[in-house]
Amino acid sequence: MSAPADASIVDITGQASVLIQVSAAPVVPTPAAAPAAPPAYPVYDYAPPKLGKIYGQQLGLTAQQISWLNKFWCPDNVFLAIESARQATVLLYVAVLKELERQFKAEGSTLAQEVKALDAQAQQAYRQAYSWYSGGSYTSAGEQAGADVYLTMFKQCENAVREQFGHKRKISSQFSAQLTSLDQAYQQRFGNRVQALLPELAPRIPGPDAATELALNAQNTTRWKTAFDQLAAQLPHDTAGFAAGVYRLGELNAHNPAVENIFFEASRTLARHDPEESLRLYLHYLHHDFQSATVNNKQLAKTIQKSLFAQPEHLERFETIVQQFTRDKDLARALEQVPQVYARQRRKIQLDMGAVQAVRQQHSGTVERLNEYLRDEPEVLTPPAATPVPVGLPSADVAEIQLTVAAPAPTGRFGSAVALTATQQELLLLFADSTLTLPQAQVEAFARDRGALRNQLIDSINDGCYELLDDVLIEESGDDYTIYEPYFQQLTTPC
Repeated sequence: MSAPADASIVDITGQASVLIQVSAAPVVPTPAAAPAAPPAYPVYDYAPPKLGKIYGQQLGLTAQQISWLNKFWCPDNVFLAIESARQATVLLYVAVLKELERQFKAEGSTLAQEVKALDAQAQQAYRQAYSWYSGGSYTSAGEQAGADVYLTMFKQCENAVREQFGHKRKISSQFSAQLTSLDQAYQQRFGNRVQALLPELAPRIPGPDAATELALNAQNTTRWKTAFDQLAAQLPHDTAGFAAGVYRLGELNAHNPAVENIFFEASRTLARHDPEESLRLYLHYLHHDFQSATVNNKQLAKTIQKSLFAQPEHLERFETIVQQFTRDKDLARALEQVPQVYARQRRKIQLDMGAVQAVRQQHSGTVERLNEYLRDEPEVLTPPAATPVPVGLPSADVAEIQLTVAAPAPTGRFGSAVALTATQQELLLLFADSTLTLPQAQVEAFARDRGALRNQLIDSINDGCYELLDDVLIEESGDDYTIYEPYFQQLTTPC
């Protein structure tokens, strides 16, 4: 009887006689291995935190508001890189969504349900639009649509904050750039509601502080124009307030590469109202222009220069200040010299003593001869007897000569130190009635009515008063004639 076949023997048919023996002993289960120890190196999360995590505790937000902020990744742009701008957008966003939640609940729905409904519509739209693609599901598209609803509402709030902060650059708040039907559905369900809430809620957010102003002005180099126009509305009633506002505006644009344009425009605007302050502003323009990457050295227009410099010497004095400032770049010194441009300077007469001595030597002989004549006793000359002329009979050898000398008119209001004719006094009284300034045309008409020439009349008054005043009384200022008030008072003061 043959032995029974051993189950542990396996016959490999068709191959060499190789036997593999497998132990029939029962397999003892290996005990479960202990959990692996955590790695020694730290695990880093490279994803940036979402807005809810950043501002939840900082702004004291509710769990629902934090959830709304965590629906999307925060957009990356230069405006939201400014901390106060991003924080203001977050506050406006949660305020808008809170009101939306209230509206939807009043209609028997919720914000989450409305977003879910748009999700389903988006998934269907993507299936139809991309039916040719069979490599995956459309779940990711629907999930992204849900995030995009919240993100698009956030962008609408960001644009409102940009407007509130005076930042004119806007971002696109379009919901779907691929499918127009989805964008229309968003606007009907969410966009129009958000846009209706923004005018009421946006003004409640805190405005930009000084640091934010500096950052925004550096981003938008023409942002200052809005504030400048508001300052210009004060003119001509408050020139000091306008100038103070411009200097403050310049400080808030310290990082703006085009800051010099603020002072140049201010100098042009103030020229007709306050010439002296206008020159200071122009010096500030040059100061910032010297520090800019490109020195433009813009000049004021001829019409503005005419308003600033009534006399040629005014322009010459200011040009001297600018030339010195260009060399030493000392703004404080240049500003201190501005009042000298319009300072009334007394005219000085300086004698050339060398020329006087030369004339003395040239005519010394003549002077000595005259002195000898004056020392001689004068001869007594007996006048010849006059030939009597019969009364009533004209003499051919005698001509009748009558000399008419115009005596000075009574001075009246003016002191006796100067002799003024009636016409001269009348013109001066006309100056007094017009705050000591008369147009040249009016003086021209006055002189013509009295048979005189304008320039001769003005010169005659100046010549008559020069000995008393040691200066010119009536000065030409552009198209006008003006009288320095202390000089006029000196004329009217009794001696």
